[in-house]
Amino acid sequence: MDFRSNKVKEIRETYIKELQSYYPVHEATALLDLILSHRLLINRTTLALNPELRVSESEMLIVHFDVKELKKYRPIQYIFGEAWFDGFSLKVNENVLIPRPETEELVLWAVDSLQNKKNLSILDIGTGSGCIAIALAKRLPTSHISACDVSRDALILAGENAKNLKLNIDFFNLDILKSDSWINACVYDVIISNPPYVTNSEKAAMQPNVLNWEPSLALFVNDDDPLIYYRKTLQFCINHLKSSGTIFFEINQHFGNELYDLLSSSGFKDIIIKKDLSGNDRMLSAVKLQQ
Repeated sequence: MDFRSNKVKEIRETYIKELQSYYPVHEATALLDLILSHRLLINRTTLALNPELRVSESEMLIVHFDVKELKKYRPIQYIFGEAWFDGFSLKVNENVLIPRPETEELVLWAVDSLQNKKNLSILDIGTGSGCIAIALAKRLPTSHISACDVSRDALILAGENAKNLKLNIDFFNLDILKSDSWINACVYDVIISNPPYVTNSEKAAMQPNVLNWEPSLALFVNDDDPLIYYRKTLQFCINHLKSSGTIFFEINQHFGNELYDLLSSSGFKDIIIKKDLSGNDRMLSAVKLQQ
């Protein structure tokens, strides 16, 4: 570390210049300001208004190592070990996806659809950090929320997140691709899932902070069977979603029509595909026909 002084202004200018070799200038600036705000425990407005603020040697060292991680394209959420979702903080690490705004939209849509119903049993398949299950537990307090994942490491983290927020959620291990792991699953009023849906051919358009750090198992599917997780979830629904029960999915924007046809042929009605705030097909809901 070589600075003319330990003032915020000097530190900020030096590191933004360094990060511009890795990120566009606006992103480098935003990331560095996040680090300074987070590590110095002051908001960004205070930071901007106090450029002469001096930073301790220990604080400078922490910021230095954060910047080193950014140069490896490590996501800021993994550097901090924290991500925000639906207004609350979650622990995150490389075993789980970083929660996205589109998934918040899915949760809010589900809550809006379900808020007048009481005592629902809801299952979140592929819970990861637990973000969906936890948001539903907070917003639908009379419902019983369960969540499953193939990754035991993800389940440990999700359980810690629920405990930190004093929420009672039933977490359990389940591989949706292997029907022999479904045996002990219950029957639910609602199933919700944000499964892997990015095709391998789409990797070329993705940034290294996603490709090199977030778990591939939770992101990608083969191009020759991009709907495998949806198809398996619908098979699971045969015995584990009640008649007239509702399913909610987050989806790949390019497969809305194919998923509509898949649900139509799998015993579902009232199929709705909803766009996200960017105008892309991103969510789907449907009701299981009575058997």
